[in-house]
Amino acid sequence: MTQLRTIISGATRTPHLVARPAATVLAEYRPNPESDLRGAACADSSTDLFFPDPEKMGPETAEWAERRAKMMCAGCPVRLLCLADALERREPYGIFGGLNERERNAVLRRAARERARVNAGGAA
Repeated sequence: MTQLRTIISGATRTPHLVARPAATVLAEYRPNPESDLRGAACADSSTDLFFPDPEKMGPETAEWAERRAKMMCAGCPVRLLCLADALERREPYGIFGGLNERERNAVLRRAARERARVNAGGAA
């Protein structure tokens, strides 16, 4: 236990903040003009997984593809940037940032209602 305390007390409490400012980390994951996110978990995956078509592949397979895509998005380091980009572009199809088109539309509707409430003088 003494050795563990010695090791812990000698270490920096937040080495990630000392070693690398947050601004440089965010700059690495900005989308480029082709709308490609470096470091994305889906970089080497088939696009069919993120654009399931129930008519083409059947409803069960499409549901499986959507779940698989969402699982891949869950661990992605650029998930929120991908989602923000899709919301900004109002992407009509596919899985982006772990949300399908219905879920993204729900997020946009909630944001619009919140903006309307705040603009009407409601509490923030």
